[in-house]
Amino acid sequence: MIALLILGTGGAVPTRDRSPSASWLTIDGRSLLVDPGPGALARLVQSPHGPATLDDVDAVLLTHLHLDHCADLAPLLFALHSVVLVSRRPLQIIGPRGLAAYLDRLRDLYGDWLTPRSRPLEVLEVAGGDTLGPDAAGRWSVGGPDGAGSLEAFAVEHGEVRFSRENLGWRARDRDGRTLVLSGDTGPCPSLTAAATGTDLLVVECSTPDELAVDGHMTPSRVGALAAAARPRRVVLTHVYPAAAALDLPALVREHAPVAVVLAADGDRFEVTGDPPPLPELRKALP
Repeated sequence: MIALLILGTGGAVPTRDRSPSASWLTIDGRSLLVDPGPGALARLVQSPHGPATLDDVDAVLLTHLHLDHCADLAPLLFALHSVVLVSRRPLQIIGPRGLAAYLDRLRDLYGDWLTPRSRPLEVLEVAGGDTLGPDAAGRWSVGGPDGAGSLEAFAVEHGEVRFSRENLGWRARDRDGRTLVLSGDTGPCPSLTAAATGTDLLVVECSTPDELAVDGHMTPSRVGALAAAARPRRVVLTHVYPAAAALDLPALVREHAPVAVVLAADGDRFEVTGDPPPLPELRKALP
């Protein structure tokens, strides 16, 4: 089973209703904190669907290194330096090549404040085309046993080049073959279409209206064209800036493709299980 708790559905500009990017992804019982943007940690532990404490965060998964997707990395490591958190399990931080150098630059600023007090830190850099699975110790590694839940990275077109030349999307697969695709930040590209083809749930950014389209981001017509080509079973729209949030984005997408589509709200949780109900019934918003 795959479940995704979306903690932030906005872009780099927070609003009252939409916080910057962050999600809690669970694949066959194994969870990862995805793209912890500003304020992600507080929203994570406040959610009834998230972990009770940061001691329960064993892996962080990144699409790219823009601040609205990774700003809470330093606060996470700073929290783990505290004597309050006592887990001794390794913490994995997984992301595009350049991640290790990025973390080194953070340590240049903050020193050992960013060294977890009791947990080994493992940094795993991946490239588009790499597939991760749990190893014998239960940690994510390139490869992994057949039949286990997996994560496949694919390169997307976004343009974060300061720290990493490659930006990633992720395709999650559970042991029963069900799939969920996270687009990350991207414009239209063949790799996104290939990853989204036939997926059970496509979680895709829809940053701006078409009239404000920019390179490296999606709009309603771009998402519609993607859905028409890839034919995902269901679509969830996220990473929405204020001008786009004011529109009926699902209706605009359906002008281009007859797809089940909803606009996510902060705190929504979506599940990918056998024979799932329609999207509006899958949404489980925070009380």
